[in-house]
Amino acid sequence: MSLARPARSHSLVTRLLIAQVAPLALFAVVVLAVGAWTAQRVVANNADRLLAGALQTIRETVSVAEGRITVDVAPWALALLDGPERDAVFYSVREGDRLVTGYAELPNLLEARTEEPVFADLSVRGVSVRMAQQTLIIPGRDAPIRVSVAQSLDSRRASLRELYRSMLLLPGLLVVLAALLIWPALQWGLNSLKRLIDDLTRRPSPSADFAPANVDLAPRELWPVLNAFNHLLARLEASTSGIQRFAADASHQLRTPLSVLSANLDLLAGSSRPWTAQERRLIADSRDAVGGMTRLVGQLLSTARADGARIDTAADLGRAARRACQAARDRRAFADGALRLRLPAEPVIVLGAEDLITEQILNLIDNAFHHGAPPVVVHVRMTGRQAAVCVWDHGPGVDEAVLPHLTDRFFRAGSSQTPGSGLGLAIVHTLSEAQGAKFKLCNRGGARTGLVGEIVFQLRNMG
Repeated sequence: MSLARPARSHSLVTRLLIAQVAPLALFAVVVLAVGAWTAQRVVANNADRLLAGALQTIRETVSVAEGRITVDVAPWALALLDGPERDAVFYSVREGDRLVTGYAELPNLLEARTEEPVFADLSVRGVSVRMAQQTLIIPGRDAPIRVSVAQSLDSRRASLRELYRSMLLLPGLLVVLAALLIWPALQWGLNSLKRLIDDLTRRPSPSADFAPANVDLAPRELWPVLNAFNHLLARLEASTSGIQRFAADASHQLRTPLSVLSANLDLLAGSSRPWTAQERRLIADSRDAVGGMTRLVGQLLSTARADGARIDTAADLGRAARRACQAARDRRAFADGALRLRLPAEPVIVLGAEDLITEQILNLIDNAFHHGAPPVVVHVRMTGRQAAVCVWDHGPGVDEAVLPHLTDRFFRAGSSQTPGSGLGLAIVHTLSEAQGAKFKLCNRGGARTGLVGEIVFQLRNMG
């Protein structure tokens, strides 16, 4: 089971901190959003009323003299729009499309009415403005009179900024104060979690460990969570045991029919019937396919066992190496000296399972013959409080960039036509972790070539 590092305890504190502060911050955001919308509406309505007042002041000066439209715009007529930001102010009076006075840039609005002003946002001489326009009907005139007043938005924006600052200050201070107070409180309240994390981290098993966590080390509020976690561990342990039992049953059920098929093909090949060349080639291909399928089934079953393995037994490393070499000789015909075994004089007892160690060494031997060149050497040696088994060949080795990927499942260093399933070295790596061993691959240096696979085991204390 993968254990969290103690440094990650801060992530839990951070989540709890967010859970406490987030609602307050969300409430503050909602308050600010409503306040901003309200402030914008208030400022806009007040500014529009002032704009309409200035429009009405100009509208009241529109008259007809000697058959012509006259407008008397006094300097104080636009005083209502005089603000601290010194906004740009534009006005115009049009009879139909003809400009009577003011700025020609202010357009006629089709929706302008006589009852009340209409408002529009537009740009005049590169300045964003808010314009109010109202229609005036004078008896005897063919075209309606449109009076327009526009003001730049600087004063509106300045008023909004001032209101925003005022509204933001208090909620922001409350959120910051809450965060500063909750952080030390959470640190103090969750301090006991560090003891639980330390207890889980100190577990020595390098493989799956389904032992329940000590509930007493956690705060009382987290006991239901840990009880549920321990219940999950128990279910995972039962599931893993079921998978291991299934692997044992599948080993028998899958291998037996393949063995029968292989034996029948051998009988056919050795019969006295005069086979044609094509028939013999088909039989040979079938035998190779059955052999490959038998090996693949064994590899897949070993992978399933390795995934849930927990190894704490003792194994004779030398005997496992001899069994692996004998299995390799039974599997293929070797020339004299093609497979060499070097063992120490005394038994080497290590922490591990002997049948799994045999599988590891056999996979290393098969990999050496598939991808390297003979002679292949299997060497068991002692190194202080550890023991190692090395398997190397005299082939060309592999590219250094490929070495880290050789233990990936289904990875093959050569082309897709390269023999093998790509599982052998992955199984060696997984079984090494399950037994507390270390597996490494490297190229032989100097004038010697070939790939070296080494598994380092812990010696078993038999006392």
